[in-house]
Amino acid sequence: MSAARKPAPAANIAEHPAVAPPKFAPPSYRLDAGAGPERLLATEWLLTNGLGGFAMGTAAGVPSRRYHGLLAAAMSPPVGRVMTVNAMTEALLVTGPDGATTRTELSAFRFGQAGQTLHPGGLPRLESFEKGQICRWTYRIDAGAGAVAGAVAGAVAGKDAAGFRVVKELRVFHGQNASALSYRVERIGATKTSARLVVRPLISLRDMHGLIRRSGADAFAASGSVRELRVERGGLEVHLRSDAMTFTHDTQWWYDFHYALDAARGEDSTEDLYSPGAFELALGMDAGAEGTVQISTAPLSMIDRAADGQRTLERWTKMHAAALALRPDPLAKVAEADNAALSALIAAADDFVVARANPVSHALDQTSVIAGYPWFADWGRDTSIALPGLMLATGRFDDARRSLLAFAGHRRNGIVPNVFDDRTGRPEYNTVDASLWFVHACCEYARRSGDRASFDGVLGPACLDVISCYRRGTDFNIAMDPFDKLITAGSESTQLTWMDAKRAGVAFTPRHGKAVEINALWYSALCELAATVGPADATTAANLTDLAGAVGKSFRAAFWDKDRSCLYDRLAPSGVGDRPGWTPVSEMRPNQIFAASLPHTALSREQAFDVIAAVRHHLLTPMGVRTLGPDEPGYARRYQGNMFERDRAYHNGTAWPWLLGPYAQAVLRAGGFSPEARRAAREAIQPALEELRAPRAALKEPILGNCLGQLAEVYDAEAPQRPQGCTAQAWSVAELLRAMLML
Repeated sequence: MSAARKPAPAANIAEHPAVAPPKFAPPSYRLDAGAGPERLLATEWLLTNGLGGFAMGTAAGVPSRRYHGLLAAAMSPPVGRVMTVNAMTEALLVTGPDGATTRTELSAFRFGQAGQTLHPGGLPRLESFEKGQICRWTYRIDAGAGAVAGAVAGAVAGKDAAGFRVVKELRVFHGQNASALSYRVERIGATKTSARLVVRPLISLRDMHGLIRRSGADAFAASGSVRELRVERGGLEVHLRSDAMTFTHDTQWWYDFHYALDAARGEDSTEDLYSPGAFELALGMDAGAEGTVQISTAPLSMIDRAADGQRTLERWTKMHAAALALRPDPLAKVAEADNAALSALIAAADDFVVARANPVSHALDQTSVIAGYPWFADWGRDTSIALPGLMLATGRFDDARRSLLAFAGHRRNGIVPNVFDDRTGRPEYNTVDASLWFVHACCEYARRSGDRASFDGVLGPACLDVISCYRRGTDFNIAMDPFDKLITAGSESTQLTWMDAKRAGVAFTPRHGKAVEINALWYSALCELAATVGPADATTAANLTDLAGAVGKSFRAAFWDKDRSCLYDRLAPSGVGDRPGWTPVSEMRPNQIFAASLPHTALSREQAFDVIAAVRHHLLTPMGVRTLGPDEPGYARRYQGNMFERDRAYHNGTAWPWLLGPYAQAVLRAGGFSPEARRAAREAIQPALEELRAPRAALKEPILGNCLGQLAEVYDAEAPQRPQGCTAQAWSVAELLRAMLML
């Protein structure tokens, strides 16, 4: 059965000028102080720079991970990431007419082994947090005892109490390893005082995955002038520059920062940070003031923040317009709520598309996908799966071409890289499915972009090389069985499929042999490639089609579980000699859904419906598809504990949002895109759409790991389904975006 639907040409919009597509609605998120300190501490935010670098933290401004900071810079984009400035301490010093000075803290951090000490006491002064293109914190300092109160001159009844408001804004610049913290101090009421905002950078200059303690750290060196600061450590450097704030050298060390989320994962969670001094912003006796501290890994002039913001808005708007035009039905009306969700998905998707340095020229002329923030680099599997949603669905065809060409250039023995090491950038190849997803992505790129030159010249030959290598056999025991034409791969000690968790020598989901989704991908890839190369090479296309026919016949015979009316998860090797036997493994897992969702399926329509029913009954949850049925041995209700325990639960129950895309696609295709099928698919993705736009603030207990405007990597298998793993995952967003546009 093949039920692929081609999108209508984008030109259809122009042919119907009366149809006014909805405008991009810039997403914004806000938490007020009334949300409570625990929710502010639990809610995370993310800003990215298109190079793999980012800034990240909590709405409260209290770091809870080693990855929280004002700039994690990608020194070899998109990898080689270095945490530069972790945080700033901020305090407002107000001097009254009597010369007395009152210091009011705005920042707060957790200290000590258990993190029970929250210091300094700035959190109660946080009035609101907002996240859009930038992050904005608003602090309120009311006049009380001391210098401020003594300077209040006739505050009018019914008006705001006298005092100050401090607005802090953080922007991360696109295409630069640079960010900027801007401060605006406003007077409230009639205060006649002198005041100054003191901002102290706290610096680690380390590999972003590590932690430093003063006793073992390389020596820091600081130099600069009244407006500039340069800090070096171990061959790394960071530059801080200000437009209106003056820097004063005053070296300090701050000890025993505690990162609560690292501690919850069973990891080291304590760090010391270096501070070379402080920037000061002076206020006049009756006026406010504004100033900016720019952070960068190279000495840069002050970057135009407004221009950077306008370029980002234009990029998002262009992606939004393309997504609407490239839908299967570009003239379909879009409800206001759907447009808001689509706009939020567009902005979220942009975070993951990054430049990659060319390994030969070192120019940033390649494109890749960060699999997840904060700790993943770019993965071949994740890139190929996410590319249709992140790039093809949003009209980023040039980015898609550069990405596919980059991975084609890195393939080895028919295998595209599984991952690039985040420190060295060295490719690793332990995967069986990444190359098959790559073939699908190349074929879809050719179909949607019309770029035959790139496909016929490079991408098509790379895809044929993948098929050839898999047929004759390649690394990691990946090979086509000469008898049934199915793909077998791996051994008891390898983890080659996407269910790849392994720790301390334990592979928690051993899936060596013939995995169901690998062979569903194999069949669909042969069909896809035959259709795509056909116009240029009919003979090759015919050979691929013949092979696909044999694969399809074997797939139906080998994988169909008559007792449960669904598919076996894999066929485990059970014999010896030239023709080993194969034992079906009937675990209830989601991998079978791909046999019904991919562009070409070997299943009958009735079998596809049965597979969908099995997944819906046993595995579908509001926030994703479970990786193991609740009735199966080893099922894990919660993703928690130390790293060994988490890895054991990773694919043994834990729900993955990215699987909602294939599930929705299977429902639509099996149902012929009928109104009933559309309703069922929409019901499946709706909770995740709502989570993206408004994390579940109604829950009694704050949920750690909610990242505003993003979807997490995984969620617990059962309610309340806490977000877990990476707080922002590429294929979670990409597959939700792709599914929404199919609807």
